[in-house]
Order: sequence, then structure tokens, then C-alpha cells
Amino acid sequence: MQALFNTLRLTLKELRAIRRDTVMLVLMVYVFSVAIVMVTNAASTEVRDLSVAVVDEDHSQLSRRLTDAIQPPLFAAPVPLSPEAAAKAQTAGEYVLVLSIPPEFERNLRAGEAATLQVLVDATAVAQAGNGASFLQQAVAQELTDYLSPGASGAELVDVVFRTRFNPNFTASWFTSVMQLMNNVTILTLILSGSSLIREREHGTIEHVLVMPIRPVEIVLSKILATGAVILLGSVLSLVLVVEGVMGVPVAGSLGLYVLGAGIYVVAIASLGLLMASFTSNMGQFGLLVIPVIIVIFMLSGGITPLESMPGWLRLVMQILSPSPHFVAFSQTVLYRGGGVDLVTGDLLAMAVMACVALAIVLARFRKVLAG
Repeated sequence: MQALFNTLRLTLKELRAIRRDTVMLVLMVYVFSVAIVMVTNAASTEVRDLSVAVVDEDHSQLSRRLTDAIQPPLFAAPVPLSPEAAAKAQTAGEYVLVLSIPPEFERNLRAGEAATLQVLVDATAVAQAGNGASFLQQAVAQELTDYLSPGASGAELVDVVFRTRFNPNFTASWFTSVMQLMNNVTILTLILSGSSLIREREHGTIEHVLVMPIRPVEIVLSKILATGAVILLGSVLSLVLVVEGVMGVPVAGSLGLYVLGAGIYVVAIASLGLLMASFTSNMGQFGLLVIPVIIVIFMLSGGITPLESMPGWLRLVMQILSPSPHFVAFSQTVLYRGGGVDLVTGDLLAMAVMACVALAIVLARFRKVLAG
């Protein structure tokens, strides 16, 4: 009971230290709010609400169906224009794509004659123009096939139907926002846990703590508890208010299950932050040490590139040494696919084992630091 009492009092001391650190509080608010929105929406090349004009000189049933095939969310509602108005509007930058349907287009197709559709592309925005033209070509080709060959015969006996789950419109922000939140949890946990030890060294308060009748395990646990509480609160608020509320990203799974997994992950990463801080004497050294660690964790966690695209030996090493691949897989299963405990038990156990090992290592290292 005395050890528990000491740990709680030290945890409150750490929370008061975080509250007095104005720069750190501002950083946390920024990272869990503005940074997520900015990173998610920055440099996006996905096709969404692309402006399209239609020059319909055929005025047939087929031309109307082709116009109706241009639908959100990839494209904005198509605007009918005359050839002269469409050319002038595209020159002014009002439309990225212009679909031109020539006269007697449907009649020529039904008569077996050659017919041509023209798509004018404003390539000022190269990525969106190229992707948009490709999507428009696919939509038009599919509509032509459905209209001219409504019945399946011969080689067309099989109709392949694609049904996209979890992200029907392939919206990149649904993936980027949640993965950026996971990355921010890693960054802030490393910085907060490490800075809590270095701050006491620089301010000279570590000596005051050492003369108190407390054990190293109580000091370490208090720092991890304080860091974990702040990070968990910030991540949950960011997930509910920013990701789901402001950005409109649907969260499919249980919030309580996410808190459980994130809590285990925070213990492992906070232990790593304390371990790195024990090898440094000031924030400058800690910053130089933590930067390459963060880069490795980000690049090889599976949040930026799939683990399947990595060499087998590297994937195995990361899954054994780092909790980040398990946390990314856990978050994607819970938040994207709405998975339950049965689907993430392996990831939870892996993170728990890594958290225990990291905590044991940092306790052993912390005793040496206190002794020497």
C-alpha cells in the first residue's frame, strides 16, 4: 500500500510538471488537432469532386446515360455546355475534364460504324488530370458496355461484381487521418516520457527524489502512468472530436477496446523513451537520439507501406522487436473494420509482452543510473 501511495503521489507530481510546461501543452494540442487535419489534407492527389463539363451534340438516350454515369464522389455534377462555352470555360480553368459527344453517336454505334468520343483534359494539375481521365474513361466504357450489350452471351456469361468494404469510395483521408494519429501517439509518448527524466536532471529535482524513501520502480511507474494518462486522453479526444467529428471519418470499432490496446502500447513506448533518456544528459542529446528511432518506427510499422511489401526477415525483426507493427494492425482492425477482441488478441499479447520486457530493461537501467 505504501508503494502504491508513493507511486500515485509521484504520478501527481509528474502531471503537475506537465501542466506547468506550456510549450509541451501547446505542442500536444497542435499535434492532436491541427497537425492531423493538415497532414491528412496536404498534397492529396486523389480524385474527388473533379469538375466536368459535357458537350452533348447527340441528345440521345445513350448520351444522357453517359452524362448520368459521371457521379460523385469522384466527379462533381456534370455541367452541360455548348462547344464554344466549354472551350472558353476550360481555358479559364473552370473544368478539368470536358466530355464531347458528337452528333449521331448512338446511331453510328448501332449501325456498326466507327464512333469517337472526345475527352479534353486540363493537365495543369497533372496527377488529378491523369487519374480523373482514367476514371472517366472507365465510367464511360462501362456504361457503353451495359447499354449496347445488356444481355450476357457467349464469353460474357460471368459478371464480376466488386464490392468495396470499409472504405467504399477509396477516400484516402480515412486511412491517413487514423494512421497520423497513431504516429502522433508514438512521437508524443517518446518525447514526454524522455523529457520527464531529463527535465528533472536539468532542474536538479532528481536529487530531491533520490533522497526520498521510494524505490526506482515507483519512479519509473509514475512517469509511465502520467505520460500514458495524458497521451490516452489526448488521443481519444482527437479520435472522437477531430478525426470523427471534424473530418467525418467513421470509426467502426469499440472505443474501449482501442483504449486498452493504446494503453499497452503507451507503456512499451514510454519505457523506450525512458531508456533512451537514461543514456543522455540534456534535451539536445535526447532529440538527436530519438529522431532516427522515430523514423525507423514510422517507416517499418506498416502504417506508411504494408508489411507485406518488406523483406521477410525485416518484417520478422520488426514484429519481434517493435510494438508499432502490432499497434498499427490492432488499430486498423478495430477502428477500420470494427473487429472485436477475438481478432486482435495476438496483437494485444505481443504488445503486452514487449511492454513487460521494455519495462524490465528500463528498471534495470534506471537502477544503474541512480547508483552511478
